[in-house]
Amino acid sequence: MSGKQPKKATKRPIRQAKQQRSKATVDAIVQAAAQILSESGWSALNTNAVATRAGVSIGSLYEYFPDKHAILTVIVDEHLAAGEAKLAEGMRAMFGIKSMEEVVEAVVSGFVHLHQEDPRLHRVLSSEVPLSFEQQRRVAGLRSQIVGGVAVALSKHGCDNEIKATLLVDTADALTHKWFIDKAGLPASADIMAEEVSKMLKGYLSA
Repeated sequence: MSGKQPKKATKRPIRQAKQQRSKATVDAIVQAAAQILSESGWSALNTNAVATRAGVSIGSLYEYFPDKHAILTVIVDEHLAAGEAKLAEGMRAMFGIKSMEEVVEAVVSGFVHLHQEDPRLHRVLSSEVPLSFEQQRRVAGLRSQIVGGVAVALSKHGCDNEIKATLLVDTADALTHKWFIDKAGLPASADIMAEEVSKMLKGYLSA
């Protein structure tokens, strides 16, 4: 997911925000950092810039976060948690799918929705920031769960082949990522792109 070397340990916030006012401060700091990452990338992120954007003093920021890596940990964890929630929702929907073609459409649609949400932040998190080993394991775990769920869904419709499930997931992920995150797509709508990718993958599975 990231071209950077993983960090050996994940820095966590110094203390948890329990009171409503403290939680609001932490939320403002995390949101400000996410905005900076989205707009300017990892190299532009520093605690002074975050404090200024969040409207808090640098001292207040350091009450909760020792450095920018600790803030990043929260952002990445929230991003992964959102992905895990979408995965759980998608896996539940798989149980009601009635054909192999619908499996393909569901997979492509799932990745479209995933990559459409804040694509600039997604790009930075996937290519610039130094993920910890723990976070990289979560990313790998997400992919494994998706492949496993798709393999089970395909097997119910006469396609009992984990390699095909893997290629289906990886191709849908890569193409939608390139379209939304790398901005390498043709000037067409997301619906048209999803339809074309689905056609291609349906042809592969039925070959």
